Amino acid sequence: MGNPNAADVQRETVELIWRHYRAQAGTSRRLKAQRGWWQRILLWVTIIALLVTPFSKTFEKLGWDRTSAALTIAATVIFSLMAWFQKEVLSDDAEQAWVRARQAGEGFKALAFRFLAGVPPFDVAGNEAALSHVDALAGKVATPDRVADDEASKNIPPAPLSFEDYLKLRVDDQINFYRNAIERARGDQSRTVLIGRAISASVVVFGALGGVIAKDWREIWAPFLSAAATLTVTQSARSRHRYLIDSYSVAADKLELAKTRYKTSNNTAGDQKQLVETVEGVLTNENAAWVQQMLLKPTVPDVVKPSTPKVG
Repeated sequence: MGNPNAADVQRETVELIWRHYRAQAGTSRRLKAQRGWWQRILLWVTIIALLVTPFSKTFEKLGWDRTSAALTIAATVIFSLMAWFQKEVLSDDAEQAWVRARQAGEGFKALAFRFLAGVPPFDVAGNEAALSHVDALAGKVATPDRVADDEASKNIPPAPLSFEDYLKLRVDDQINFYRNAIERARGDQSRTVLIGRAISASVVVFGALGGVIAKDWREIWAPFLSAAATLTVTQSARSRHRYLIDSYSVAADKLELAKTRYKTSNNTAGDQKQLVETVEGVLTNENAAWVQQMLLKPTVPDVVKPSTPKVG
């Protein structure tokens, strides 16, 4: 296994590919963090808006008309802001941006390892095929954030790349990523359940409190707190934690199987090539399925492995 090009050609080509990868990865992280921040703001604003309404009705019963009117106006303004948040800040276009950036980043990362491994179409001298793939990938996404030189070379694989390095830097690293991501998703899922249960318990507490104070006040609190609990669970989970746990588990198991199959083989150049093709295929399919799940689209354009340009 190995790329047939001279070491300097391999290094220069991989440095270019890796710079694109780090730029897209950094852009994806920034966009995801921004979206997560706005989602948390929207969640708390929504809960506040849902609670302002019953408070306004409570104050109205107590004869505090001005306070009740002020809270009613505040609730109207908050609900209007929520609609604007959903349309302008948390729209599908906003989510697609970070998902596409991550998809492109994974495409560049896969390209770097496929090039260094020398699997088709990178099993012949010359780097034109790799540069054409770079151009094709870059042309499918928006311009990424600028990346500093030290960040652009972070964790870059060596060129030439030995097969042992491929196993360590690509296969083992990806397996570890999946296993750690599974644990994080399980933790997020558990926290989501606890939040939902805590707010649901509040429904019982406030409902009982309303029954003690005045029986006809119960319908003021319970529906709104129940809606807040449902919103919290839906907004935080959206069924994606379960999907990530399942899909990452399957991908990690497939990589483990491919690695074991190689280690129990004759370890020939053909076996090495087969492992690389299997590993990159697993990662490509997992990434495409992840994009489809995140964007909730029936089909996903393949930007991971563009068609090989014709030469001549």
